[in-house]
Amino acid sequence: MRFQFNVDEVMKHLRSKIFGQETAMKAIEDMLKIIKADISDPERPLYIAMFLGPTGVGKTETVKVLAEAIHGNREAYCRVDMNTLSLDHYTAALTGSPPGYVGSKEGLTILDKEKIEGSVSRPGIILFDEIEKASPQVIQTLLNIFDNGLLTMASGEQRIDFRNTLIFMTSNLGAREIYEFIDKIDKKIGFFIKWITRYVNPSRWTEGSGMLLANSIIKKEIEKHFSPEFLNRIQDVIVFNWLDQDTLDKLIDLMLEQINGRLRKYNCQLQLDKSARVFLMKRGLDRHFGGRALQRIVRRFIEVPLSEILAKRSTDETIINYLGKSDGSRIILTKTEQ
Repeated sequence: MRFQFNVDEVMKHLRSKIFGQETAMKAIEDMLKIIKADISDPERPLYIAMFLGPTGVGKTETVKVLAEAIHGNREAYCRVDMNTLSLDHYTAALTGSPPGYVGSKEGLTILDKEKIEGSVSRPGIILFDEIEKASPQVIQTLLNIFDNGLLTMASGEQRIDFRNTLIFMTSNLGAREIYEFIDKIDKKIGFFIKWITRYVNPSRWTEGSGMLLANSIIKKEIEKHFSPEFLNRIQDVIVFNWLDQDTLDKLIDLMLEQINGRLRKYNCQLQLDKSARVFLMKRGLDRHFGGRALQRIVRRFIEVPLSEILAKRSTDETIINYLGKSDGSRIILTKTEQ
């Protein structure tokens, strides 16, 4: 087998960084098994997938972590912000200027050929972020890539080969409609629904009937926006779940691990007591902004007071009662052995 990566190790790394998205993890695992066996269609890209769902749930992060698992570097992929390709003439940003225009002979493109084509033993990776914002002409260019795995520059002298490439797209289509639908239910049915969905079982909207509803709304939105020809060339359309309490708890552990990694140079370690963890989960649970809301809360209530303590160069164990103006929550900075 020419591909030199271990599927189990890649998935272990993914599942250690991405939480609450088992549908996406299973699809990626199935894809990696096929690629590892080297039995995919040699005339097309190795894989084409679209990640859908609300912002801040891990769509882009999944691609970064996958690049890290396969190539050892989170930045070992080509990212294209489709928001910058919203006009038809921006197709030149992908294919280069046509003959007769300035720069046509240089074959300039925003695409990173090396990261896209990968190597004999490692697949290349590209992410088209916020695909719904691209112009129809740009979408048509992608359709050609999906068909034959090749992109010929406008000058005709160069080409980029996508046949050894994992192609990912992300989109927030349908997320706003789902928010509006749930808000209407909240207003019509009132306190009971709010209490059930937000306090008794906040994961209700990421499982069972709630997820079926989300899939249905999102499917209708992407069918409105993209042509059947485009959608038919995508191998997996995956809807990412909203973040629930269990997922936030794991994200807090991950963020704490990252902060402690940066604290090693100070020979200290950060710990959270139970009440502080509960505080962060309550303040960080936001279905509109997902994990980014939690990041803001962690920055406000942990990183800012922590930086103040470090500025004083305290060497003894320090208890920061910053969170606990009303409930006694604490974050604790402890000295470690050098």
